Amino acid sequence: MSKPDESASRPATIRETLANREYAALFTAQAQSSLGDNVARAAVVALVYRQTNSPILSAAAFAVSYLPWLGVGALLAAWAERHPYRRTMIGCDLLRAAIMMVLAAFPGLPTALIILLLFGNALLSPPFDASRSALMPQLLQGERYVTAITLNRTTGQVSLIAGYALGALLASINGSAALLINGLTFIVSAGLIALVIKERQPALKAEEHTNLLREAADGYRVVFSSPVMRAIALVVFCGVCFGVVPEGLAAAWAAHLAGHSDTFGFGVIITAAAAGFVLGSALVTWLLRPQRRVALIRPMAIVTPLALVPALLDPSLPVIVVMTLLAGASLAITLPAGNGLFVQVLPPAYRARAFGVMQSGVHLLQGGAILFTGWLATFYPLPEVVGYFGIAGLGATVLIIAAWPAKATIADAIAANKVRVAATQYAADHSGIDDLSEVTIDLARVPVPPRRRRPSPGPSARREPPMADPAERTVDLTERTAELGGLPPAPPSQPARHS
Repeated sequence: MSKPDESASRPATIRETLANREYAALFTAQAQSSLGDNVARAAVVALVYRQTNSPILSAAAFAVSYLPWLGVGALLAAWAERHPYRRTMIGCDLLRAAIMMVLAAFPGLPTALIILLLFGNALLSPPFDASRSALMPQLLQGERYVTAITLNRTTGQVSLIAGYALGALLASINGSAALLINGLTFIVSAGLIALVIKERQPALKAEEHTNLLREAADGYRVVFSSPVMRAIALVVFCGVCFGVVPEGLAAAWAAHLAGHSDTFGFGVIITAAAAGFVLGSALVTWLLRPQRRVALIRPMAIVTPLALVPALLDPSLPVIVVMTLLAGASLAITLPAGNGLFVQVLPPAYRARAFGVMQSGVHLLQGGAILFTGWLATFYPLPEVVGYFGIAGLGATVLIIAAWPAKATIADAIAANKVRVAATQYAADHSGIDDLSEVTIDLARVPVPPRRRRPSPGPSARREPPMADPAERTVDLTERTAELGGLPPAPPSQPARHS
């Protein structure tokens, strides 16, 4: 494992982040395969519609890529925890390449078979994405990790716009070419990972296997039983639920303004959503100090639904664009900051499963929000639906951030996880140690957040004896043997405080 990022007083640059050779390969693999995915998705939708002239079947071809995250995504993420991440990603890429090549080679396949193959392709996304997410904290720490998250998300937004545009163009010329390109991007991705990424042991050892259902449930238990991770998860879920509405209703909103189907208005709103996310990502990563970034999680979480409320006034297209930009930017500020904090308190053995929990929740809430608001808009005026939905989101967000854990609780969770990671790493480096209760950790080498300075005691106050040199202090992990593979230790009993 690489050393923690010591540049905590400033954001990490793109150059510093990409200096990690393994991450650079992983980023390149993701960027080009993500572009290929979006090219193929647009081409397949056009291909199915051309064959069937059915909006429902073409929509099913588009939506099928999200279905695994709504059902078996958490199970597939738990499965990925059992196997080396590198091997899992290579296998998923090669299988997806084979599926795309079949679709490209036989463009006249029945629609039902095309959708079935697309579903099989989609089933490979959860284990691949979970493995990549769990591997990243092993490659990068601190500010480099936050910059990497922003790079991934920003690249995803850019590839979404560019991929749809290129896919639509190729679909009008040769739809099979788009599928062939996607298959080739998976082969390139597998090659980069095989050549550059080092083999690492799976997070869940063979003797720790139970069954996938129980292991997937452990992922939910870890996330939602921790006050810090639970608070971050709820903020993220609430943000994506309301931040996706302008994008999801873009076509209907543009038609409402023009009185008929309006491709231009639809494109402007969609582009504004992506542009807002890119601008917010740049702001939070490279223009804000790390300490300030975490402090903005709660206020930016409020801004996301608040940006929807002006829809009650039935605004013009320029105002809608500003609202969409604001919602996207505030969501982009919340997500990387929350992700960076989340990974600091997440036990390493649960990274893939926790990612499965988060990603499943994000897809479920995004799809549910779009379907729910779209259904409401068939009975009520669309501006009112969006505006009142924003008010509901504002109330839900205020309740969530009111229960945000105190700074001391967050600091204790981070410190406890650092001890756990250090002990696990020590045991991995000294393979002869089977019982972690025999391990002692030198606290001088485990960074712990500084505590607040207390006021100087009065002359009559009882003085405590000076503490021993930190280099001489050790922690006996006898009582932490069970904890090292499970939940973070509970914080010391103290009155609840909320900052």
